[in-house]
Amino acid sequence: MLTKLRNMPMTDKMGWIGVIFLQGATLPTMIANVLGWSATLPPLSMVLMVWIGLACYFYRAYKQRDTVYMTSNGIGLFFNTILLALIALPW
Repeated sequence: MLTKLRNMPMTDKMGWIGVIFLQGATLPTMIANVLGWSATLPPLSMVLMVWIGLACYFYRAYKQRDTVYMTSNGIGLFFNTILLALIALPW
């Protein structure tokens, strides 16, 4: 695994680092709400627009067989679906 990572082109490494940072931005809000640490959620319109954008990006990545973006957008869709559920279906 480490050998594969070392031999990966810098553009791919930057793509994977971007995945970690971008998808990590959603986690604090989701975790805080799921664990009951916070009741503050982002606006529904923002989460819905991000979800639609990620779905469009995922479609493009799928058609181009781009593994980095399929992974990133798939993770983003998963986490944003959880946020949508938290907003639309309050406990």
